[in-house]
Amino acid sequence: MTLPRDRAIMAGLCRIGSTFVKRLPPVLTPFLQVFTKPLSTTSSSVTTEVHKFCLETPIDEATTPPASWYADDRLYDLEIRTVFRRNWVAVGVANQVAKPGQFFTGVLGNDPFVVVRDHSDQLRAFYNVCRHRANIVVQQEEGQAQLFTCCYHGWTYRLNGRLSKALRLRGIKNFSARENGLKPVAVRTWGPVVLVQLEGDGRGDFEEKTSPLLQQLDTQGFAHGMRHICRRFYDTKCNWKLLVENAQDHNSHVECVHKHLAKIVDLPSTKVEATELYSKMTGLGVRDNEQSTEGQRYGQAGYIVANVFPNLAVNRYGPWLDTNLLLPLAADRTRIVMDYFLEEDFVKNTSDKELAGFVETSLKDSDHVQKEDNGICESVQKGLSSSAYDVGRYLPSIEHGPHMFHVFLGTELRKGLET
Repeated sequence: MTLPRDRAIMAGLCRIGSTFVKRLPPVLTPFLQVFTKPLSTTSSSVTTEVHKFCLETPIDEATTPPASWYADDRLYDLEIRTVFRRNWVAVGVANQVAKPGQFFTGVLGNDPFVVVRDHSDQLRAFYNVCRHRANIVVQQEEGQAQLFTCCYHGWTYRLNGRLSKALRLRGIKNFSARENGLKPVAVRTWGPVVLVQLEGDGRGDFEEKTSPLLQQLDTQGFAHGMRHICRRFYDTKCNWKLLVENAQDHNSHVECVHKHLAKIVDLPSTKVEATELYSKMTGLGVRDNEQSTEGQRYGQAGYIVANVFPNLAVNRYGPWLDTNLLLPLAADRTRIVMDYFLEEDFVKNTSDKELAGFVETSLKDSDHVQKEDNGICESVQKGLSSSAYDVGRYLPSIEHGPHMFHVFLGTELRKGLET
């Protein structure tokens, strides 16, 4: 606690410092001003921005989170420390680590990690940091390994994280190989998706709260019966939340952004369900008598578009399943990782020539749609950086998904401010 007398002393020091700065050569002034500005705390300004969004206001009266949530580096850092460390975050798909020895690496915020299937067929994850001098142990993005060896000083780790070899330990005291293995990270699968939790023991109510969605997706072959086709990457110049919100808006942007889709998909049939950890849109699929190649891609059996907090999207339509991982790179940059799957029965019952043509055309159509989404989200990001915009309003009849997402995100951010 700062007492009145202390505040007076600090204020006096600031005044003295300001006078001193005025007497300095201009070239030195910017450097000294850092130390002589009136005292304020970064955390208090972040707290103010977080609390600008009211969690309790009903959607028909609520305003959206302020623009700072999408452009302020301090808010982004808070999200990484809380949302992306304490929740289950989608980082890959199971086929990347299907066999013992297979691994892939990634980074969340400043934390590099490696996911691997060990020789006992157990899925594991670790911080990808050597316990000796902090070098990144596994340098490749993915691959197959028998051991993990640091290229700096040769420390070697088994796939279960245990330190296997450390050179030149002569003279070291109170050293235990067991206590110097790679630091573990909680890891699990959810359908074909690999999730990690950097902070925590992997417990909690994620499985219980997402179970209804998982059960519905499993009836559509989510966990089994799908063949991985390919993976694609998109680097976007926008905040990760804009991509989430774009996928949750009850397809209301489709008529404006994806005009070709609006002509073939039965948009009026769309229904939305939103909970704390996920939102879901379902619909009837393409319109009757639609014979285009894109119509075949979407199918007439209906579709499911689901978003799981914080960064996973799942789309099930026609014979296709695709997963979208949103990996934040900065306040205004996000990498999208898209994995495409096809029904095994569809693959088996389609000739190689027809399958190749169908896949090529479908991926071309998907790429077109994704680039339209990326473009509109990047345009919104530019608008959020304008002094003309602070908050917006919700459309109560169709934007329950984004509102619920903001409420849960705001709750998580407030928890982060308290710890």
